[in-house]
Amino acid sequence: MSDSLITKKAIAASMKELMKRKSLEKITVSDIVQNCGLNRQTFYYHFQDKYDLVNWIYYNEVVSVIAQKADYHDWSEVVLDVLNIMKRNRRFYISALNVNGQNAFQEYFFNVTKDVLLELINGITDHRPQDDPLEEDEKNFIAEFYTYGLVGVVVQWARSGMREPPEEIASRLRRLVEDSRRVAALRFLNGKRKGGPPAH
Repeated sequence: MSDSLITKKAIAASMKELMKRKSLEKITVSDIVQNCGLNRQTFYYHFQDKYDLVNWIYYNEVVSVIAQKADYHDWSEVVLDVLNIMKRNRRFYISALNVNGQNAFQEYFFNVTKDVLLELINGITDHRPQDDPLEEDEKNFIAEFYTYGLVGVVVQWARSGMREPPEEIASRLRRLVEDSRRVAALRFLNGKRKGGPPAH
Protein backbone atom coordinates (compact mmCIF):
# COMPACT_ATOMS: atom_id res chain seq x y z
CA MET A 1 0.00 0.00 0.00
CA SER A 2 1.43 3.39 -1.01
CA ASP A 3 2.13 6.14 1.52
CA SER A 4 -0.49 8.31 -0.20
CA LEU A 5 -3.19 5.66 0.23
CA ILE A 6 -2.21 5.09 3.86
CA THR A 7 -2.58 8.83 4.51
CA LYS A 8 -5.93 9.00 2.73
CA LYS A 9 -7.23 6.07 4.75
CA ALA A 10 -6.07 7.70 7.99
CA ILE A 11 -7.90 10.92 7.07
CA ALA A 12 -10.99 8.93 6.07
CA ALA A 13 -10.97 6.98 9.34
CA SER A 14 -10.71 10.24 11.25
CA MET A 15 -13.69 11.67 9.37
CA LYS A 16 -15.82 8.59 9.98
CA GLU A 17 -14.96 8.61 13.68
CA LEU A 18 -15.91 12.29 13.98
CA MET A 19 -19.20 11.71 12.13
CA LYS A 20 -20.25 9.29 14.86
CA ARG A 21 -20.35 12.29 17.21
CA LYS A 22 -20.98 15.33 15.00
CA SER A 23 -22.92 16.15 11.85
CA LEU A 24 -20.94 16.61 8.65
CA GLU A 25 -21.84 20.29 8.48
CA LYS A 26 -20.26 20.94 11.90
CA ILE A 27 -16.99 19.14 11.17
CA THR A 28 -14.07 21.27 10.00
CA VAL A 29 -10.86 20.30 8.23
CA SER A 30 -9.01 21.29 11.41
CA ASP A 31 -11.13 18.80 13.37
CA ILE A 32 -10.28 16.04 10.90
CA VAL A 33 -6.52 16.54 10.87
CA GLN A 34 -6.22 17.12 14.62
CA ASN A 35 -8.09 13.88 15.21
CA CYS A 36 -5.52 11.86 13.23
CA GLY A 37 -2.35 13.81 14.01
CA LEU A 38 -1.86 15.38 10.58
CA ASN A 39 -1.92 18.98 9.35
CA ARG A 40 -4.14 20.99 7.01
CA GLN A 41 -1.49 21.08 4.29
CA THR A 42 -1.46 17.28 4.18
CA PHE A 43 -5.27 17.20 3.97
CA TYR A 44 -5.42 19.64 1.06
CA TYR A 45 -2.68 17.77 -0.75
CA HIS A 46 -5.04 14.78 -0.97
CA PHE A 47 -8.55 16.30 -0.93
CA GLN A 48 -10.18 19.51 -2.13
CA ASP A 49 -12.47 19.78 0.90
CA LYS A 50 -14.40 17.62 3.36
CA TYR A 51 -17.05 16.83 0.74
CA ASP A 52 -14.39 15.50 -1.62
CA LEU A 53 -13.27 13.28 1.26
CA VAL A 54 -16.81 11.97 1.77
CA ASN A 55 -17.03 11.17 -1.95
CA TRP A 56 -13.70 9.33 -1.79
CA ILE A 57 -14.94 7.24 1.14
CA TYR A 58 -18.12 6.30 -0.76
CA TYR A 59 -16.15 5.41 -3.88
CA ASN A 60 -13.78 3.14 -1.98
CA GLU A 61 -16.40 1.56 0.27
CA VAL A 62 -19.12 1.09 -2.33
CA VAL A 63 -18.38 1.96 -5.96
CA SER A 64 -15.14 0.02 -6.26
CA VAL A 65 -16.93 -3.02 -4.80
CA ILE A 66 -20.06 -2.94 -6.97
CA ALA A 67 -18.03 -2.17 -10.11
CA GLN A 68 -16.67 -5.70 -9.90
CA LYS A 69 -20.13 -7.26 -10.07
CA ALA A 70 -22.33 -4.69 -11.81
CA ASP A 71 -24.24 -6.85 -14.27
CA TYR A 72 -27.77 -6.22 -15.42
CA HIS A 73 -28.76 -9.80 -14.53
CA ASP A 74 -28.17 -9.20 -10.82
CA TRP A 75 -28.70 -5.44 -10.51
CA SER A 76 -30.97 -5.90 -7.47
CA GLU A 77 -28.13 -7.69 -5.66
CA VAL A 78 -25.91 -4.70 -6.41
CA VAL A 79 -28.52 -2.37 -4.90
CA LEU A 80 -28.80 -4.61 -1.84
CA ASP A 81 -25.00 -4.59 -1.43
CA VAL A 82 -25.00 -0.77 -1.51
CA LEU A 83 -27.80 -0.55 1.06
CA ASN A 84 -26.12 -3.07 3.37
CA ILE A 85 -22.83 -1.15 3.27
CA MET A 86 -24.71 2.07 4.05
CA LYS A 87 -26.59 0.41 6.90
CA ARG A 88 -23.35 -0.90 8.44
CA ASN A 89 -22.02 2.68 8.32
CA ARG A 90 -25.38 4.29 9.04
CA ARG A 91 -24.21 7.31 11.04
CA PHE A 92 -21.79 8.30 8.31
CA TYR A 93 -24.27 7.97 5.43
CA ILE A 94 -27.24 9.43 7.30
CA SER A 95 -25.17 12.52 8.02
CA ALA A 96 -23.72 12.68 4.49
CA LEU A 97 -27.12 12.34 2.80
CA ASN A 98 -28.68 15.02 4.99
CA VAL A 99 -26.47 17.73 3.51
CA ASN A 100 -27.81 19.68 0.53
CA GLY A 101 -26.19 22.24 -1.72
CA GLN A 102 -23.19 22.59 -3.99
CA ASN A 103 -20.57 19.82 -3.71
CA ALA A 104 -22.80 17.88 -1.30
CA PHE A 105 -22.62 14.09 -1.29
CA GLN A 106 -26.11 13.78 -2.78
CA GLU A 107 -24.87 15.25 -6.06
CA TYR A 108 -21.97 12.81 -6.24
CA PHE A 109 -24.25 9.92 -5.24
CA PHE A 110 -26.65 10.87 -8.06
CA ASN A 111 -23.92 11.09 -10.70
CA VAL A 112 -22.27 7.80 -9.73
CA THR A 113 -25.64 6.02 -9.62
CA LYS A 114 -26.53 7.35 -13.06
CA ASP A 115 -23.20 6.15 -14.49
CA VAL A 116 -23.79 2.65 -13.10
CA LEU A 117 -27.35 2.57 -14.47
CA LEU A 118 -26.15 3.68 -17.90
CA GLU A 119 -23.77 0.71 -17.94
CA LEU A 120 -26.63 -1.62 -17.02
CA ILE A 121 -28.87 -0.08 -19.70
CA ASN A 122 -26.15 -0.51 -22.31
CA GLY A 123 -25.96 -4.18 -21.32
CA ILE A 124 -29.71 -4.58 -21.68
CA THR A 125 -29.93 -2.75 -25.01
CA ASP A 126 -27.29 -5.04 -26.49
CA HIS A 127 -30.11 -7.62 -26.56
CA ARG A 128 -32.69 -5.41 -28.31
CA PRO A 129 -33.61 -6.08 -31.94
CA GLN A 130 -31.29 -4.24 -34.30
CA ASP A 131 -34.26 -2.63 -36.05
CA ASP A 132 -35.41 -1.07 -32.75
CA PRO A 133 -32.30 0.45 -31.15
CA LEU A 134 -32.33 2.91 -28.28
CA GLU A 135 -30.82 6.28 -29.08
CA GLU A 136 -28.27 7.76 -26.68
CA ASP A 137 -30.68 10.47 -25.52
CA GLU A 138 -33.27 7.78 -24.74
CA LYS A 139 -30.73 5.82 -22.71
CA ASN A 140 -29.81 8.98 -20.83
CA PHE A 141 -33.46 9.76 -20.12
CA ILE A 142 -34.11 6.24 -18.79
CA ALA A 143 -30.98 6.37 -16.63
CA GLU A 144 -31.97 9.74 -15.16
CA PHE A 145 -35.53 8.56 -14.53
CA TYR A 146 -34.41 5.53 -12.52
CA THR A 147 -31.61 7.47 -10.84
CA TYR A 148 -34.02 10.06 -9.46
CA GLY A 149 -36.24 7.27 -8.17
CA LEU A 150 -33.45 5.20 -6.63
CA VAL A 151 -31.59 8.14 -5.08
CA GLY A 152 -34.85 9.61 -3.79
CA VAL A 153 -35.76 6.33 -2.07
CA VAL A 154 -32.28 5.97 -0.53
CA VAL A 155 -32.18 9.58 0.70
CA GLN A 156 -35.62 9.24 2.29
CA TRP A 157 -34.56 5.93 3.86
CA ALA A 158 -31.48 7.62 5.33
CA ARG A 159 -33.42 10.62 6.61
CA SER A 160 -35.86 8.30 8.37
CA GLY A 161 -32.94 6.68 10.20
CA MET A 162 -32.58 3.60 7.97
CA ARG A 163 -35.18 1.85 10.10
CA GLU A 164 -36.42 -0.44 7.32
CA PRO A 165 -34.26 -3.45 6.44
CA PRO A 166 -32.18 -3.05 3.26
CA GLU A 167 -33.91 -6.16 1.88
CA GLU A 168 -37.29 -4.39 2.02
CA ILE A 169 -35.99 -1.30 0.19
CA ALA A 170 -34.28 -3.44 -2.47
CA SER A 171 -37.49 -5.46 -2.90
CA ARG A 172 -39.54 -2.31 -3.51
CA LEU A 173 -37.08 -1.09 -6.12
CA ARG A 174 -37.09 -4.51 -7.78
CA ARG A 175 -40.89 -4.47 -8.03
CA LEU A 176 -40.79 -0.95 -9.47
CA VAL A 177 -38.37 -1.99 -12.22
CA GLU A 178 -40.26 -5.21 -12.95
CA ASP A 179 -43.52 -3.27 -13.31
CA SER A 180 -41.89 -0.80 -15.70
CA ARG A 181 -40.48 -3.70 -17.72
CA ARG A 182 -44.00 -5.10 -18.11
CA VAL A 183 -45.17 -1.74 -19.41
CA ALA A 184 -42.26 -1.66 -21.87
CA ALA A 185 -43.07 -5.20 -23.03
CA LEU A 186 -46.72 -4.29 -23.63
CA ARG A 187 -45.60 -1.19 -25.54
CA PHE A 188 -43.37 -3.35 -27.74
CA LEU A 189 -46.11 -5.92 -28.40
CA ASN A 190 -48.67 -3.22 -29.21
CA GLY A 191 -46.24 -1.75 -31.70
CA LYS A 192 -45.79 -5.15 -33.34
CA ARG A 193 -49.55 -5.68 -33.61
CA LYS A 194 -49.87 -2.35 -35.38
CA GLY A 195 -47.35 -3.52 -37.94
CA GLY A 196 -44.38 -1.42 -36.97
CA PRO A 197 -41.82 -0.75 -34.26
CA PRO A 198 -43.06 0.82 -31.03
CA ALA A 199 -43.22 4.58 -30.99
CA HIS A 200 -40.41 6.43 -29.23
